[in-house]
Amino acid sequence: MNRFFIRSVLSVLLLLPFAMPASASEVSCYGYLTELVRSSNFPFQYVGKDKVNLLIDEDDGEMVCAQLFFDTNGTGTIGWVKYTPATRILLNTSAELDEPVALSFDARFADGYAKCLTEKQAG
Repeated sequence: MNRFFIRSVLSVLLLLPFAMPASASEVSCYGYLTELVRSSNFPFQYVGKDKVNLLIDEDDGEMVCAQLFFDTNGTGTIGWVKYTPATRILLNTSAELDEPVALSFDARFADGYAKCLTEKQAG
């Protein structure tokens, strides 16, 4: 197979979580949250931000707490974040901090996450 075809297919597959219809599962909504965190000024260490994933610890509908990790078993922990969709506040809540630190991020991912949650609730 030629490289162009393979790259095209991989590019489409990477975008699928963001292009799913209104009936998208909660998991696809977390794709927006993952990209929101990756776009933030969190002090990523050990690995590039593109390799970081989220392990949702708590999601009560008002806030989401997640572990940042870089392997599939969750053992390469980088830190913790808390996101409140209603206020669009993302906090670094990692254990080594004396108190949470507000993070900046790309608002497009907050928009996508909010829209995804709204569509999920409507459907």
